[in-house]
This record gives sequence, C-alpha cells and structure tokens, in this order.
Amino acid sequence: MKLHQLTMAEALQRLDSSPEGLSETRAQKRLEEFGPNRIAARPAKNWLKAYLAQYLQFFALLLEVASGLAFIADYYDPGQGNNVLAWAILGAVVVNASFSFWQEFKADKAMEALMKLMPAYNRVLRSGREQKIEAAKIVPGDIVLLEEGDRIPADAILLEAHALSINLSTLNGESNPAERRLGPDPTERELEAHNIVFAGTTVVSGIGKAVVFATGAATEFGKIATLTRDVQKSVSPMQKEIMGITRILTVIAFAMGIVFLVLGLLSGKGWLTAAIFALSLIVANVPEGLLPTITLALSMASQRMAKRNALVKNLDAVETLGSATVICTDKTGTLTRNEMTVKHFWLPGGETIDLSGEGYFEGGSWQTESPQADTEARLQALVIAAEMNLHAHIAEQVALGDPTELALLTAVGKVPHPALNYLRTGEIPFSSERKMMSTLCQGETQNWLFAKGAPEVILALCTTQLGRGGEHIALGPAERERVVQAAEVFESKAFRVLALARGNGSEEKDLTLLGLAAIMDLPRPEVADAIQSCYQAGIRILMITGDHPRTAQALAQKIGLKVDSVITGRELRTLPEQDLAQKLKTEHILFARMESSQKLLIASVLQRNGEIVAMTGDGVNDAPALRKADIGIAMGIAGTDVTKEAADMILLDDNFRSIVAAIEEGRTVYFNIKKFCTYHLTSNVPEILPYIFSFFFKIPLPLSVIQILSIDLASDLIPGIALGSEPPEANIMKRPPVSRSEKILDWEVFKRGYFMNGLIEISASMFAFLGFLFLHGWVYGDLSISNSHFHRQAMTMTLLGAVTCQMLNALTLRSYEFPIWTIRFFSNPYLIGALVFDLVWIWLLLNLPLMQLIFNTAAVPWQDLWLLLPFPILLLFTHESYKLWKRRKI
Repeated sequence: MKLHQLTMAEALQRLDSSPEGLSETRAQKRLEEFGPNRIAARPAKNWLKAYLAQYLQFFALLLEVASGLAFIADYYDPGQGNNVLAWAILGAVVVNASFSFWQEFKADKAMEALMKLMPAYNRVLRSGREQKIEAAKIVPGDIVLLEEGDRIPADAILLEAHALSINLSTLNGESNPAERRLGPDPTERELEAHNIVFAGTTVVSGIGKAVVFATGAATEFGKIATLTRDVQKSVSPMQKEIMGITRILTVIAFAMGIVFLVLGLLSGKGWLTAAIFALSLIVANVPEGLLPTITLALSMASQRMAKRNALVKNLDAVETLGSATVICTDKTGTLTRNEMTVKHFWLPGGETIDLSGEGYFEGGSWQTESPQADTEARLQALVIAAEMNLHAHIAEQVALGDPTELALLTAVGKVPHPALNYLRTGEIPFSSERKMMSTLCQGETQNWLFAKGAPEVILALCTTQLGRGGEHIALGPAERERVVQAAEVFESKAFRVLALARGNGSEEKDLTLLGLAAIMDLPRPEVADAIQSCYQAGIRILMITGDHPRTAQALAQKIGLKVDSVITGRELRTLPEQDLAQKLKTEHILFARMESSQKLLIASVLQRNGEIVAMTGDGVNDAPALRKADIGIAMGIAGTDVTKEAADMILLDDNFRSIVAAIEEGRTVYFNIKKFCTYHLTSNVPEILPYIFSFFFKIPLPLSVIQILSIDLASDLIPGIALGSEPPEANIMKRPPVSRSEKILDWEVFKRGYFMNGLIEISASMFAFLGFLFLHGWVYGDLSISNSHFHRQAMTMTLLGAVTCQMLNALTLRSYEFPIWTIRFFSNPYLIGALVFDLVWIWLLLNLPLMQLIFNTAAVPWQDLWLLLPFPILLLFTHESYKLWKRRKI
C-alpha cells in the first residue's frame, strides 16, 4: 500500500519516525543518505562552448565557407578586393553570433527560479522540541509544523489538521483551496490524496502537523522541475527556414560556380583563371547581409511586441508565434482574473442584488432592478452574517486568506452597514464532510450563530427565511424549491454558490435563511474578443485546466470558446494515443482535471499532428508543457518564476488579448522577412551578372568586389531592416496561419527577386555602365581603360543603377499584395529614413574623396545621370502591375 493509504501510526512506522520527530543524529544520517532538500541543479553551462556553437549554425557556416573561398581567390589573384570581402563576411558572422548569444545567455534558468519558490526556513519537531531549521536540511521522517501563510517545504503525510486548506494551483491549476483532512485515503494518485501536503504549495488557512516522506527531486514539485529541465525544445519554424534558405543558396551558389567553371574551361580561359572566376561567383551568390538583417528584424519585432506587453525571450519565437495553429490555454489566471468575486446576492423572495467591481481591490457598489423598502436592511443582515464568518483580510493591496472568503470580504465592503457590535466566542470549523462553517457570537442582548456553506446543507438546517419587513417566514416545500432553483441558475453559469443563515443560541439548527452569494473567478473582460480574433485568424483554442468540467464548460460558453467535446484527466489516462491524435486533428476539445504531465502529452500529440503549438500558463504545473510547446507563453504578473523561465514569451499584463497582438506581430515579421529576402535576392542579380559579362565579353569589369560589398552591407542592409519593420497589412489576421510546408524562399520570392525585379536591375546597371562608356567615346573591346578614372566613373554608374532601382524596389515591396498608393507613406518611418540614407550614400560616393578611394568610385557629370531614370520607374510599374494581376487572378 502507498503511504497515504496507511493509518498515521503505520505511516510513521514505515518512515521510521515518531510523533516527537527524529533525533539530531538520525536526521543528520538521513541528510547524508537522501541529500539536501533542494532540486539538483544541472551542470554549469559552458558559455564559451555555447558562444562558439553560434558559428556552427547553418547560415553562419555558409558565410564562413564563402569567406574562406574569398581568401583563396585573393591568394591566387590578389588586388581584386576579395580579401576585403572575406573580412567583411567574417565580420557579419561575428556580429550576428554575438547578438544571438546574449539572447541565449539569459534564457534557461528554470532551476534557479525553482529555488526561489522553496522556503528558507521551516518549523520542525526534533526529539520533541520545536525548532526552526533551514528548509534544505529537512529530511524524510521529520515532523513539520504548519500554519497560515507557510510555504510547505516537502511532501508530507498529515498527523494533525485543524481547518487546514492549502493552495494547490501551482501543481494542478485549480483555483479553489484544497481542504486537507486526516486518515487514510484510498485514492491511487498522491496528488488526489486529502491527507498529503505538497512542497512548493502554501497554507491558505488553519494549522497542521505532518511527517515528511519526500524531499527535493522526489517531491511532486521536484518531479515537475525535473520534467521541465529534461523536456527538449523542438526546432523552431524559423530555425528550419534558415536551414532551408542556407541549403537553397548553397546549391545555387555551387551549381553556378560549377557551371561557369566548365564554361570558363571550354572558352579556353585556363584552370587557374576559370577556378578563381568560379570561386568569386560562389562568394558573390552568398547574400552576406541577409543573416544580420533577419536577426535585426526579429529583434526589432520583439521590441514592438514588448511595447504591446509581450516580452520575447527567444528571437525565433517572434516568427514562430505567427505560425501558431493551436493555442492551448490554462483557465485560472489566463482566461480568468484569478480573483474570486461576488457578482450577485439573492434574497429570499427572489430579489437579486448585482454588485459592481471585480477582484479584491477595485471597490464597487450594489444595485437591484426593483428595490423594496426594506431591501437594504435585509442585504445588511446578509453581509453581517458573511463578515462574521471570515478569517481572510486585505491590507495595503495584499490579500491573505481563502479566495472565497476574500470575495465575501470584498463584497461586504460594497454594502454600507452599521458597525458590528458582536464578540466572537467560538467557531464550528469547515470540513469537506460538513460543507459549512459557523461562528458563535455574543450580541448586546442575545447570542447569535452565523453560518455559511453549501446551499443544500444550509437549507436543510433552516426552518425560516428572512422576509420583507424583517419577518421570519416559514420555509415550506415551495419556498425551498425556489431557493434550490435560484442556486441552480447561478451554478449553471459557472458561479460557486454559498448560502448564509443565522440563528439564536449555539446550535446549528432552526436557522433563518438570509440569502445566497454567487461567486466566480471572472473571465478577463478582453478575452471574448481575443478568442474571436483567433478564430478569424484560423487558430484553434483548447482550454486545458485542472478545474471541474462543469465550471470550465460554463466559462467557455461565457467567453465564446468553441467546445466540441470534453475530456477529463481520468478519461485521458485510458484513451489510446492514436485516438487522442485523431480527435485533436479537428475537434475543439476542453480538457478538465488535467495533470501537468498530461498537458505535456497533449502538446506532443498536437506537434506530431503537424500543429504549431502555443501553450499558455502561469503555474509550476504548466512549465514542462510550456517548454515542450513550439512557443510557451507565461503570465508576467501571476506567473511563477519557473514558468517565466521555461517560456519563450511573457505577457507583461497577463492579458490574453496581448497574445493576439503578438500573433499579429509574428505573422507580420514572417511576411516582412519574405519581403526583404526578395529585396536582397533582387540585388544579387546586378552584383553577379556584370562579373559574368566581363569574363565572357570584351568589356571592362562593370562592378568591383568592394562595390558589391557596399551594396550588400550598406545601401541594401538599412532598407532591408526597414522593410522588416513594416507595420501589419490590413488582412494579416484574416489569413490562415503560415503552414509548416510554406517556405520563405518559395517560387514567388525567386520569381519576383531574380526573374522580375532582378532582371530589370541588371538591365539598369548595364545600361548605365555601357551607356556612359559609349557616350564618352569608348569602343567595344578596348580594355585599356581598366582601373582608370574613366573606368571608375563607369563602375559608379553601374553601382548607381542598382542602388536607385533598389530604392523603388523597397517601396513597392512594402506589400506583396496591395498597391503602393494604398499604404500610408509615413506609416514606416524607418523606411523613409533608409531611403534618405541611400540618397546620402549616393552623394557621398559621388563627392567625398575618402569614400571614392575606399569604394573605387568617381564623380559623374550630372547631365549623364538621366541614364539612371527609366529603369527604377519600369521596376515600380512592372511590380505593381504584377500585384494587380495576382489580385484579379485570386
């Protein structure tokens, strides 16, 4: 038999302990045997190794290979600028690796956060003497003493309990305090046993004494901690995309290198010349500015999300959230406020009192649709009975006590009533068997008993009800049925209902019913709209809660959450995994009475179904599932440190609506990355083809290596980052989620980048280059001008042809679908600034001697700049026409 199924004497015997506790000698021996009462920390992370790992990412490896090839090309053909290109590429890799590393450095500290939840000291009995010891030194067999407000240091079997309730929400997600009672419990699962208190939970009310049977990692708390630590994150969609981008660009680069190596040999260029040419082409095909642009775009998106109260810890999570297809959400504290509130009082005779205000600190007042002359007097009698039955208290914005009592205490403050003149003389405490509590009070002229509890229990003890005018009306069958019906109406709407009564004397009999209180952990006001926005965006929402199915269903109905079926934790334990997978493919399932390990199972099955899973939560019990999900979302206010560390994103305001804002930003950044990938690939064409033309035709080199670098890391980088900051498009939340099969580098990106806008840009560059040469008397085949001032002027025209086209390319790529004139020009100030930067860059290249020296440019007569005008306009017209054709086609 398990410990909780034994009697107290048998449990003490099995643990080799006694009611007086362990001796110091035995406690020391057990400390050596079982170790300290703490969660074992993982081995210290090798941060140097973690930093170096950034250089082994797929795209980083591609850039490193490109840099190596540039060094090789420079070795065999020095003076062409390949060495500068090699160092610049390495610089881009170092900047990106360093930027990504610091994000990782502050992540994954869940074990340290767990230690924060463990208490520093607790009271124990050792050799019959009470003493306060460090929680880490508590061992199995120790007797711990518990009182209201204590954080429990270990899992223990109760030996004494007086009105003892504990808050289990961090372990099972349930919002109501869990009553603890003595004696064997036949249940199989320890978490369901009523005679166990658990590490990491707190005492809400009462006092108790318990014998420890599990410490450290052996506790339920420790098991969740270990589960959180050991769960491996799957590769994010963005990481997969970067791998895919790397593979595609690698294949293109090396395929082009091989093709032109062969062509070079066939044209009689010789092995060395053809090989250097092929290596240079491979390097030129690698967009070295793309990786830092992606990283910076994700970073800027995370900053925008922070302004919308969504703090992103992992940059990849920005894009992942935009791909989410399912949100698995906790109930308590996520969809609800996690503050019980009395919304209604019901008075005998059928009068309903509505209370304004929500939570413990908001305040409020009462009102009724048809007040009677004595409504206030009868309501005051009800709240006096409630006030005399409370142990909870609120002071300086701190609420202490049972949540239900805190709700009643807050409601009492909303009903003005005379100062109480009662002296508490005794109490008959609450128990799960009695389902009620009573307080004995001495008044000025007589003794009173005030009671609160389950309606059916209180009603059975009542013989009268407080009627109008203060009259005590007999409770006949019809009156009792009206009370029951009123309670059932409230319960059907997810309210917890308490009845309140009073009587003369000190016995719980012949009571007078004063009324009912309808209490609820209210849904957050913004949740309903947020849920509808998610449905509109093609995202399913599954509620996973530790609460009762009826409570969860009533809340779902109230907030508009779709529910096709309900599965409880017990049912899930016997449900074959393939059946669960089939249900999760299409159904909107409400999961109730769930354990943390089951949340982890649900996340895993959804991922195997091909879903991209976002998991929200605030308790320790949520941490493993948050870590397993594609993106874990923790509550910033109510969430535990463990949950925040396990999550990828933290909602700073605990507002479910912030998830929708974050999804919008995530989708936006995905499509923005698509836009600036198109933008970067477009400029690859005028960078590569001029080099090929000069190799096979008798023309001077149209563009030097250092000029190619100036396009990639200067005139392209800033507008590319600005495109990554483009605000959400009008229909961004009306599109379905980005599927796993959809790629950033798809045919549409290549078609627009390489074959549409790219071909126009190469035409612009070569038209400007050759046009300038021919206008100034150059004859085809004359290579003697190479490296002359005249040649540098012509190369400057090639460079300007590409840059000016890219400026209008950035404007037309602000949207893949909508025409440029429908987008507010100043809605992206970063892009305006980037275009201004490009204009300044052009002026510097044309007029500043130092820039001319570095980038091999020269001043160009202004009257020749007309050569640059036709093609940017053609590019804008062509792409806008293509977008119009695509819209009409759809």
